[in-house]
Amino acid sequence: MNARRLLWLLPCLLLAMPVYAAENDEINTLKAQIKLLMQRVEVLERKQQTAANRGVTNNTTTQQQPSPITAAAPAPIPEPQAVATTAENTGNPSISVIGTFAGSSIQGGNRVHKTSFLPLSEGEFVFGAAVDAHTRLDVTVTAANGGMAVEEGYLTANLPDGFRLRVGRKFIPIGRVNGIHPHALVYADTPNGLVNLFGPDKFIGEGVFVDHPLYLGDSVHSLLFGFFQNANTVAFDPAGNNRFGGMARWTGMWDMNDTTTLELGSTYINGRNGISGGSRSDILGGHFALKNSQFDHSGWLLQGEWNRNRISQGAAAHTITDGAYLLGEYDVNRNWLAFTRFDFSHTNGGIRNESGYSAGVGWKLSEFQSITLQYKHTRNALAQTAANLGVGAGQSANEAFFRWVVAIGPHRPHSY
Repeated sequence: MNARRLLWLLPCLLLAMPVYAAENDEINTLKAQIKLLMQRVEVLERKQQTAANRGVTNNTTTQQQPSPITAAAPAPIPEPQAVATTAENTGNPSISVIGTFAGSSIQGGNRVHKTSFLPLSEGEFVFGAAVDAHTRLDVTVTAANGGMAVEEGYLTANLPDGFRLRVGRKFIPIGRVNGIHPHALVYADTPNGLVNLFGPDKFIGEGVFVDHPLYLGDSVHSLLFGFFQNANTVAFDPAGNNRFGGMARWTGMWDMNDTTTLELGSTYINGRNGISGGSRSDILGGHFALKNSQFDHSGWLLQGEWNRNRISQGAAAHTITDGAYLLGEYDVNRNWLAFTRFDFSHTNGGIRNESGYSAGVGWKLSEFQSITLQYKHTRNALAQTAANLGVGAGQSANEAFFRWVVAIGPHRPHSY
């Protein structure tokens, strides 16, 4: 009887063997594909590390690695080839459009009460492309208040020995805030300290800027020198005439551990101005940023900045204005963040100290749109902040902000 049962089971086993073999082949194929992908990742990581050590990000050629997969495995996926800068968009620039919809409500002294709700406060059109293997052109045109203007427009040339030359109109790189486009900041306003130094708009100049990286041990440093003209009505000329100035800047960055970095920097700007006959503006500032970024996009940031503008007025008279802020940011995940900021300003004439307190939350719906809610209280407003708020000097004000930023098209990443 047992022999008969074994005879009946034998055909079933013979039928099941091809199925088992097929499943086993599929498992082996999947294992081979996973192994191949792991090898590709390791190859790309080694190449990126080599390029970073040499300071080269473009114009490199990758080599195919021999595949250990046998003929039974599927054909390997070809590795992506590095593209030279000339192939990026030469003759056909990449174009992106960024719209900022902002609503605000202000209540302050002199019975000031102003409210606006979601106007298109600014439209930003960004054009950028490589001119050739050595030079790139970037132009940013903004549309606001019924007019259009070139906000930034400059050439970037890679020179021998690691030098980089930028020529044209751009944000003056002082501190960490002035050089960043407003839509890329986590908060919706401008820190009061910068308003009192440069006014509510960005400090912009046209000129020549040269920088060079330095590698000292495990740290990375950058030295920048520039000569430019500007028409800033607060720091250089109340009439808005162009004034020339020179600048020097140093920044350094250290890795504290695998997820935390420390940045320190200092900037000095000097130039003649039209505030009084023969007077000069000397601007000295420093900044720091301690940033932690985890692999799951959570993390935190502690950032601060202090700048002083000393305007000479004759042999002994001078005006000194200090502006500073301290920012704390906590990223819950890749979508949600919270922040708080303390602003401080001081002048040696009139009202002595101004303070501001801000808190808010941000929601990053995706890479292309974000929403910010913010509350801000200003106390003892100095002249520039008071004029920006529409209140009297020395008075206080409360502000509420709603900002919605949307973007279409490719957009270059902002500084770390």
